[in-house]
Amino acid sequence: MKFTGVRVMSLMLPLLAAAPALAGIQLYRGALAAVTAPSTSCEGVLGKHPMTLIIIEDSTQTGLTGYLESDVLAVGKLAGSDPAHLRISYPGQDNSGNTMSLSRSGATKLTGELNGAITVKLCTFDIGRLTLDLVDDEKAAAATLQRLATRFDAQSALYQCISLTNNRDCKGALPLFEKFLGQDETVYDQDSISLLKHYVSGLSNCYAKLGRTREFNALLDQRISAAPDETLKRALTELRVNILNIEGHKLLDKAEYEAALKTFMQAYQLDPRNMDSIHTVMAVYVRSGRNDEAIAFLEQAGAKLEQAADRKEINDIIALVYFYKGMRDDKKGNEAEAEASLLKAVTLNPQRVQYLAALARMRHKAGHFDEAEKLLSQGLERITDESSRREIMAVLEKLRQTEMIIKKLKSGG
Repeated sequence: MKFTGVRVMSLMLPLLAAAPALAGIQLYRGALAAVTAPSTSCEGVLGKHPMTLIIIEDSTQTGLTGYLESDVLAVGKLAGSDPAHLRISYPGQDNSGNTMSLSRSGATKLTGELNGAITVKLCTFDIGRLTLDLVDDEKAAAATLQRLATRFDAQSALYQCISLTNNRDCKGALPLFEKFLGQDETVYDQDSISLLKHYVSGLSNCYAKLGRTREFNALLDQRISAAPDETLKRALTELRVNILNIEGHKLLDKAEYEAALKTFMQAYQLDPRNMDSIHTVMAVYVRSGRNDEAIAFLEQAGAKLEQAADRKEINDIIALVYFYKGMRDDKKGNEAEAEASLLKAVTLNPQRVQYLAALARMRHKAGHFDEAEKLLSQGLERITDESSRREIMAVLEKLRQTEMIIKKLKSGG
């Protein structure tokens, strides 16, 4: 998230004049009002947004420190000796020159202003006005400070990771990646969750380059099982599935079927509704000639799917596997097994001409031309697609010609 400079507006009443109200850690909550936007395309950010401010006054030091957050800002870290001229740094923007001005309004209220352009999820506002109330709760103040400080450090680590990986310094980036993933889940806001896949992908690449993929997988598995937030858990799970599928395809390309199957099955078990994972497990079974296991897997996988379209897709795949199995059995001379498999393929997907034609040829090959002709005629009755109908008629004509030749040969003509 990029932040450009904020021009300071000095206010008349210094905050330090009311020092007793600011002793130790002070928690303020209220609103940040985005007042003007640089263009009509950014008007959607205008209006009030919730705002939290933590101010820390240390009697042994001059000035104030603290943190601020809003749903339209990254966590900011503030510091300065004059409340009317506070410097604000954001993760990845330590020297950006952002500033904020604050003043007291009554005994427990603060008012202030951000004056400048602040990037808000690819859009900006020019002026932000603050209206905040003191929260008289020491425990809440301490907990908020810990949360914001942790989140600020975690997000700062992310930007450092980007810089290091861009410079091909995986050894330097690795501990920072691990620090971010090792934080408590409270550090994740919606922005960091949306960016999480990018950062974990960077960590994965670094582990791979350093030959430590096993450590990465163990770390990610642990984060998935520990994540209490469903959004975070889904993001991590999707990434883990993608990484496992990449590893599985490398193994499959080398015909290492058992290792590929184990990897793809891990991905499937993480997300049993992921159709890509179902396809890859099936592909390993089929390519290694284990059609019966492919069918058994697809049947149990299809039973877990909620969408009718997904279940139909699985049935179509099962039909395809039965077709492959039938053709393989036919080549081996196992005619009865081949015919049974082709019949199941036609039953599961009666619209597929390829299956119907193969079964008809099989019946004709076994000496049952009438049954083959009946199968194809029934196909013409239920299939309306013109291209498919022409294909069926071509097969039927070919079988009729073959039958005529056979009859002539038998009659000695």
